[in-house]
Amino acid sequence: MTAENIMSFRLRKLSPTDKVCDALQIMHTHQIRNLPVVDDEGQFIGLFGIRRIISLLLPKAAQIDFGLKDLSFMPDEVEALYKRLGDIGQKPVTDFLEKKKKLVFCKPSTPFPEVLELLEQNPDTSLPVIIVKGKKRKLVGMVSSWDVLDKLVMNMISGNQDGELQQLCGDTAKAEAEEDVDTNSESET
Repeated sequence: MTAENIMSFRLRKLSPTDKVCDALQIMHTHQIRNLPVVDDEGQFIGLFGIRRIISLLLPKAAQIDFGLKDLSFMPDEVEALYKRLGDIGQKPVTDFLEKKKKLVFCKPSTPFPEVLELLEQNPDTSLPVIIVKGKKRKLVGMVSSWDVLDKLVMNMISGNQDGELQQLCGDTAKAEAEEDVDTNSESET
C-alpha cells in the first residue's frame, strides 16, 4: 500500500489571494485542520494550517524566541483574541503558510510505513501528496491520520482482514462500524 491508495483526492484548496477569514470559515465549516494553497496551474505553494493561526493568537510576548513560557498571569479576554484574529483576517493566507523547512510532504508512491512515519513526525497531522517534476510541485492529494485509520478500519470491515476487527474490538465494535457505514451511505444519497 502507498500514499496513493489512502490519500484524499477531493480537496478543498485555497488560492494565494484568499483571505485568512475565508480560510477559517472553510476550516470551521468542514472541520479541516489544514488547507493546501495552490496557484492557478495546480502547483503547490504551501499549507495553511490551524496550528499556525493558534500560535498567532498568542500574545506577542509568547511568540518571540525565548519569550514568556508562563502565561497564566495574563488575562484571557476573548476580546483580545478577537482583535488579534481581526488583525490577520483580511490578510492573504500566503502570509501565514507553514514554514518550508518544517513542511513535510510525500509522493503518491511513498510506501505505507514511510507515510506512517511522516505523519508521526508531522505536527499538523496531514501530508500534502505531491508529484515533483523539476522545480514544479503538483498537488495530487492529502493524507491525514484519519485517512490511515479510515483505510485500515474499512479494510477490516469489508472483509479484507476478515475477523481482525472483531478480535481487536469485539463484536459490538464491528456492528457499530457497519451501522456507521450504512448511515453514511444513506446520507450520501
